Parts: sequence; structure tokens; C-alpha cells
Amino acid sequence: MVEEETRKSSALGLALALLAFGALLAAGCSSRNAAPPAPAISGRAGSYTVRHGDTLYSIARRFHVSVYSLMAANGIGNARELRAGRVLVIPGAASPVPYASNLQIPPHTRDPMAPHFLWPVAHGTVSSGFGIRGGTMHDGVDIAAPVGTPVRAAAGGVVIFTGWLHGYGRVVIVRHNPYYVTVYGHDHVNFVHMDEHVRGGQVIGEIGRSGRVTGPNLHFEIRRDNIARNPLAYLPEPAASDGIRFASSAAP
Repeated sequence: MVEEETRKSSALGLALALLAFGALLAAGCSSRNAAPPAPAISGRAGSYTVRHGDTLYSIARRFHVSVYSLMAANGIGNARELRAGRVLVIPGAASPVPYASNLQIPPHTRDPMAPHFLWPVAHGTVSSGFGIRGGTMHDGVDIAAPVGTPVRAAAGGVVIFTGWLHGYGRVVIVRHNPYYVTVYGHDHVNFVHMDEHVRGGQVIGEIGRSGRVTGPNLHFEIRRDNIARNPLAYLPEPAASDGIRFASSAAP
């Protein structure tokens, strides 16, 4: 059993390494298509004054911090408590990305190579964010939902791995182009096969509790050039009527 898990774990590394190699060959093309940088928004380092139209989600995305850490740092228990004019503490603030007046424009449009990603589940609670967790790096987000909840491909692509990986449990990996892959872990069951072409939104499995988990959830990763990226920087912001919620007490 240990030998089989090790073999499959190596397969994941190989698949992602091949992706990175393909991206390296195409690096010249991507640099020509990159959008010119825009000026950064103003504000003191470590703080931000809320503007009309801002949401906790958009502010966290702009400063590369998690929604959970932003809520915890400012004593916010409900995301709807946010009001224009309030000065927020930005925990561990990085340089902010450019301010977009149209907050409906998804952030991944800054990278022309990024697919238009969809949320991989229709209803669930983002229970754990991207970043350091318990002293180790958490390469994705966890979306808690009941066992059997459909897991959908976040964009069209080709399945490059489906099976069992140590820690991930039952997992599906989809390659979307030479630059991007998505990873779907802890599944109860996988519905797709190696080399199968999938459409964005297609059901590829069901949420479960396989692998190393404390409860049923989907572990979801977005990787560019074999580097894990914060999925919340690519996924569209859920509207108030959508089925995606954020757990304010979750660890960053």
C-alpha cells in the first residue's frame, strides 16, 4: 500500500513537472502578451480605507491576504458589516494590486493565459484558505460540503491524473493549457479517466473525506507553471445569492 501511494505521488510530481517544462518552452510568448502594470492604489502600508463598492473578498484579493485573516484582524464576524470609510488593518500586507473600478472584472484577466475559472462546487463553505497553516504551506483552499456534493471542472481541459495520492485521497488533476492545472482532492468518487477531455462545469467527482481530512471537503488548487497560486485570485467573487460562503473563524 505504501509503495502504491509513493508511486502515485511521484506521478503527480511528474505530471506537474511536465506542465512546468511546457510552460518554460512557451515563456517567450507569454511575456509578450502580458498587460502593462497600472499604478498601485494609495494608502498607508498595513491599512486601507474602504471605498464604496468594496467587499472583504475584493480587498483581500487586492492585498494578497486571506478573507479569514482580514476578518480576524478587524474583529469582523459578518462580511456584510463592511462600510465605506472604515479603515481596515491589513495583516501582513503585500504591495496591493491595481484598484479596479469595475469589481465585476475577474482578477485572472490580468493573465491572458489563465482560463475563465468557475467555482468547483455550487454550494459549500470555504473553510480553510491558501497560505501557511499549522507551520506548513496549504497549497489551495478547502471547501466544506456534504459527502456526495458534485465536484465540477473549474475550466475545460484534459485529465492528466485520476487516482489515489497520499494526503490528497482520491484526486483528479486537469490540465487546461500549457500553463495551468487544477487539482481536486479528498473525493468520495472520481467520474473521469486519464486523457479524458472535460468541459468547464462538468461533474468530475463527488466530495468525500478520503485522504488526510477532518471532515468532508474539496481541496482545490490552481497551479501556474507548477507553482500553487491562491485560487481566490482567479475565481469570480460569489454574489450574496450564490451558494459559496466563507467561514470567518477558519485559519488563514
